[in-house]
Amino acid sequence: MKDNILVLEAKESNYEELRDIFFTVRRNTFHWIEPETLKLSDFDESTKDELILVAAIGNKIAGFISIWVPDKFIHNLFILEDFQGKGIGTALVNEAIKRVGLPLTLKCVKSNTNALNYYKSHNWKIEKEEMGSEGLYYLMKYSNQS
Repeated sequence: MKDNILVLEAKESNYEELRDIFFTVRRNTFHWIEPETLKLSDFDESTKDELILVAAIGNKIAGFISIWVPDKFIHNLFILEDFQGKGIGTALVNEAIKRVGLPLTLKCVKSNTNALNYYKSHNWKIEKEEMGSEGLYYLMKYSNQS
């Protein structure tokens, strides 16, 4: 049984916790980035002018999604490790669909195998492969809720 997941639009009062989630998840899983280059302020740069939704279980923020609304582009989807596999990513994506519609797109670094496996298992399709500042990545698209 899934825990009760509450998804709401982020408030500025959430940003300190969101910065920490963004920093921690990247430090622990983005092995292709030098850890000393990561900063808490990266969150603010990475989510500027985006719709940010947070997922909470109880009083604890478990993860967030940020979307560049004009393009329906998911720029960030981060779930704390202790909360992964509990339906939080799916709850965040479903709320994004309600708010901005389909299709959604995102980029996933090819080296990020956990995320890539998640997206593939949830019917995201690889549209193309390109080179970016963090290495090879896939542009992925989600157009149905099957």
